[in-house]
Amino acid sequence: MNDRVFSIVAFMGLMCIAVSLQACGNRSIAVAGHPTATVNQVEPEARFASLDTLADFMIQDILENGSLEKLVSRYESQTAAIASYWTLNGKEGDPHDMANTVFKDLTALADSLSGFSTMDMVLSGEITCAMEHYLTAQDYCRHYSKDPLYQAEMRDWLQLEDTLRVFYGELGYLTYWGGSIARIIAGGSMAFLAETRHNDYSQLKKGGNFAHSELPTIAEALTTLTEELAAAKSLEDDMNADDHYYREMLKELRGHADMVVLLIDKWLTSRKRLCEAEGIPEAHTAHLVTLLSGHITEIIEQ
Repeated sequence: MNDRVFSIVAFMGLMCIAVSLQACGNRSIAVAGHPTATVNQVEPEARFASLDTLADFMIQDILENGSLEKLVSRYESQTAAIASYWTLNGKEGDPHDMANTVFKDLTALADSLSGFSTMDMVLSGEITCAMEHYLTAQDYCRHYSKDPLYQAEMRDWLQLEDTLRVFYGELGYLTYWGGSIARIIAGGSMAFLAETRHNDYSQLKKGGNFAHSELPTIAEALTTLTEELAAAKSLEDDMNADDHYYREMLKELRGHADMVVLLIDKWLTSRKRLCEAEGIPEAHTAHLVTLLSGHITEIIEQ
């Protein structure tokens, strides 16, 4: 690639930051062919020429979403890192779709790790989780961040997701106490949760390709989830009954199971307002709740 062509590609990559951060940053500029967008005036960071460095950066703080503000802040910084990698490695294609281009490299990295050590398999799940989180945040920032109904639904989901992630992890550790597979299951649960949410959220709009659950109502799906949570709370291994750490984690799991019940009710309230306004069928939400409860069974019976 000659210097002039590379300069054009680099410019396109930097301008793509503006479009990707639309409605999520502090400064606004006009980008031809796109709505007013926000841009952070930065040069590509040399460290992000390395795929390993980009992967490490993407999985930072992966164990906690926290708040809408944190979601947006992390999205902005990750977008800048992705743009640096895209530019410094001379990637081709539509710069406005650069995340998907870069994620092909990250996916290949995750796949290369999936069959080796426990640590590598956990890292593979974390990379997958980070990519799915990013794509959900991208949808939110590009299209919905100024809509109060979408704000409320996302805020309540983030609280629920954080608790579910901890609960799934504890369930994996308790089910396979002392086995290295527990860490793999915990990491896989993070990836499952992120991917499930992204698949749901990408269609959470008028005219979306809505999922349909075998359970036709949210109430029925919620009943199934409540039953699965109760089954998890009753989980107890007599062989580990005298293990202090086992008992402590079991106590924490039961507390988190109770929190899930409270937080999912809160999320369903804001979700209902959004879906009614956008004409999204109840079955779409019921499908998501069904997947959340089904994962409990998968962990226990894996």
